[in-house]
Amino acid sequence: MNSYPVFLQLKDFRCLVVGGGTVALRKVKGLLNAGALPQIIAPKVNAELLLLIEMNNLIWVRRKFETNDTKGFQLIIAATNDKETNAAIRLEASVAHLLVNDVTDPEGSNFHVPALVSRPPLTLAFGTSGEVPYLSRKLKEFFEDTLHPELGDGIERLKQCRISIIERAGNDMKLKEQLISSELNPLVDEFLCRLMNDEK
Repeated sequence: MNSYPVFLQLKDFRCLVVGGGTVALRKVKGLLNAGALPQIIAPKVNAELLLLIEMNNLIWVRRKFETNDTKGFQLIIAATNDKETNAAIRLEASVAHLLVNDVTDPEGSNFHVPALVSRPPLTLAFGTSGEVPYLSRKLKEFFEDTLHPELGDGIERLKQCRISIIERAGNDMKLKEQLISSELNPLVDEFLCRLMNDEK
């Protein structure tokens, strides 16, 4: 299935994660990192997820999923180990035209969470539309080990150069293109060359 890759701005989004195990923990961590406000529904949660809930003052509804639990949320993740429960969650969310990810049925979900490698402000995302998640994980592991941990510092310097060019060029698009070509692009090439040599 073809999918449309997109990065969502989830700051202050109301998100629901149903489930209390390892997968739910991973999803909650990702949502928190994106600035979202996840709520958890589960009879029980593992120790690490409980710590995360307490540290971030998250709402935890201590019971199984019930009809209409998805109301008021914008993004839903069905992360229980029960396929029937996840299917019910997915159906309710889909009818309401909400974003929903069923961890036990990627094809039935209307979005997938890719494997991410983050070197802020750079983010690499690997996904196979839920078809071969193991491959996504292995690619993530490879680039986690390969990309220099200080990669983000170099990108920040390139960003400052671009800001300077925009300020100097003003509304003169021709000058902007000339400055990018003569000043920024060589720095990018030099940065990539140095990066590749460092990784050898």
